[in-house]
Amino acid sequence: MKISKNIINNSEGFTIIELVIVIAGLAALSVFSIPNVLNSLRLNKIEEAKAIMNGYASDCLGKYRSSTNPVDFIENATPDELDNAKLTTLGYVIDGTKNKCSHMAIKPQNENEENLFAFDFRMSSEGLILKTATPSNNPRFLNSCKGWAGNNCGLSDAQKAEFERLAAIAKAKSECISKYSKWLSDGNSGEDVSWDVSNETCTKKVFAFEGVPVNSLEAVEQALKAKYGQACLDWRVSKKNSNVIDSSAQTLNPECGGVNYWFHSGNEFTSQVGWNEYDNQLKKQACIQDRSDALSQGKQGKYTYGPTPGPDPCGKVVWLCNGEEFGTISGYNTSSCNPPSSNPPSSNPASGNPPSNNPVSEESPAQDDQGGFVDKCDDPGLQVLCMLGDSNSCQTLASYGCEGY
Repeated sequence: MKISKNIINNSEGFTIIELVIVIAGLAALSVFSIPNVLNSLRLNKIEEAKAIMNGYASDCLGKYRSSTNPVDFIENATPDELDNAKLTTLGYVIDGTKNKCSHMAIKPQNENEENLFAFDFRMSSEGLILKTATPSNNPRFLNSCKGWAGNNCGLSDAQKAEFERLAAIAKAKSECISKYSKWLSDGNSGEDVSWDVSNETCTKKVFAFEGVPVNSLEAVEQALKAKYGQACLDWRVSKKNSNVIDSSAQTLNPECGGVNYWFHSGNEFTSQVGWNEYDNQLKKQACIQDRSDALSQGKQGKYTYGPTPGPDPCGKVVWLCNGEEFGTISGYNTSSCNPPSSNPPSSNPASGNPPSNNPVSEESPAQDDQGGFVDKCDDPGLQVLCMLGDSNSCQTLASYGCEGY
């Protein structure tokens, strides 16, 4: 049988030109396919990181619901499965100290990353989860960012500040309501504060009788009178009329039903905190007035604002000079109230030291307890030490210009 020449030639394979064309086609396809494959791999890593973060948020929510003190829990709790090593395998790390349920954030491990994006979640004191994210420079990953944070993908500085403000308000509200609830559960009577919705502050006056809320302080009085009679009210009126100042809790049993009262200068308080605030307010006003009087009257020298210890400026030690206040003795020494001596002091031939005019120092015996000045040469301590042979004491007396030294 005769084999055709054409058939034999066709079985010899591809020519070089055909191979070049095939390789060029594959190379052209790879230009489009390889970046897509790499982006797909990165997106898979992001989605896995999202799943981990959702697990953290779920863990925080579960703990929040079983917590007896949600505010403290959110500030201090961390997710049980928190693992920075696992995140690293996905190209992510925990963002600084943002590893609490209050704010959990991760960011790309490589600071120059162009594709992976940072994202986080915040948990409010009311148990609400807020997700935010910062988009990467690659627009192909924008949908993934929005899939996590929605409209919160890419926040402005103003939006971030607003989130922080709202979080602070929510925390303050939760703490305020928690304190008020405890005050009620302890069976207290009288006046307290709760959350003021209009002002967003813990300043709304609330009232209760033995842990039961009532509308006013008058309602508390009526409830007391109805349950225990007039005796408790008469006792409280007499304590207020006596203008007594007593920081200890007082009550009349059983007439006052175990409710404690604090009395101060004709005022009555139903908590130690209220009494302390009023007492500090009076002390501060008195010390401010004392400071004003001391400056206006031109008092000089060392001065302690009084009349009693208390909030600033009470107890503050200063040096006064013609209406000026100095916080240190060195400042006072430069004032017009401490000029150099006009009479040259005599030298001490025995010591051989020249006379000098030294300003008053903080250790100098030249000041009495009232801020006035006494004769430096009459200091008995220096005189005795000098007589016992202490040359430094003799030199100090000589520098003051004291005769005989």
